[in-house]
Amino acid sequence: MAADDFTLMPTWVDPLEPEYNTIITPTESMKKEYMNLSANATEKFKLKFEGLSDANFKTLFDHYKGQYGGYDSFAWKNAAIPAYIKTLLGLTTEDITGRWVEKSFNFSPEPHSWTAEVVFEKQV
Repeated sequence: MAADDFTLMPTWVDPLEPEYNTIITPTESMKKEYMNLSANATEKFKLKFEGLSDANFKTLFDHYKGQYGGYDSFAWKNAAIPAYIKTLLGLTTEDITGRWVEKSFNFSPEPHSWTAEVVFEKQV
């Protein structure tokens, strides 16, 4: 899986609100019943890239396409994870396994560079 590893350092990483898999259903007594489908929340991060060269933009774009959008999982390599995200997640040398969120890849050309953002979902 080494060829699928993601090693491009983002300019910014924004942690998104955790998503909890809770189903809420009404009962006969008209009270709501809550059922949690997973003990762990789904963690997502918005990776923002500013001032990407043509070569780095192609690397990012090819990686997204190579993972079929959000289909294939891959390792976000520890060296490409900003220190504040490592601290938030309690990482030392570990990689993060996950996938791109489908339809989250946005980009725009600038006069001499590219700006792009994509959402990464951590594997539960």
